[in-house]
Amino acid sequence: MTDIDKRLLVDTVTIQKTTEELDGWGKAVLADPVTLSPVRFDRQYQVQGTQNNRKESKPSLLFVYPKYCPVVLDKTFENAIVKDGQTEYRVTTVVPVSYPHNKKIFCYELECI
Repeated sequence: MTDIDKRLLVDTVTIQKTTEELDGWGKAVLADPVTLSPVRFDRQYQVQGTQNNRKESKPSLLFVYPKYCPVVLDKTFENAIVKDGQTEYRVTTVVPVSYPHNKKIFCYELECI
């Protein structure tokens, strides 16, 4: 795999992992936010249907390269909240991408909606 140029990593996001605790209303309590920078956040916006029968979704991908953003992301970050300015996304899947001939992580792909 080739290295990624740091100039392509232009985004900064914050991520909040859910904890096992519940608040008084039965909702999961979020941990303190962690800032991830520099990362690449590919946003998408999809609309299905027309007028009154309209569904909107934001399937997006967040690329975190440990070479530039030293963080370890694992399955505990599923259902975490990613904030990009004013827009919030929920992490559905964390995919670690490793180098082909060793177990070192090249990047993490976080699929968000």
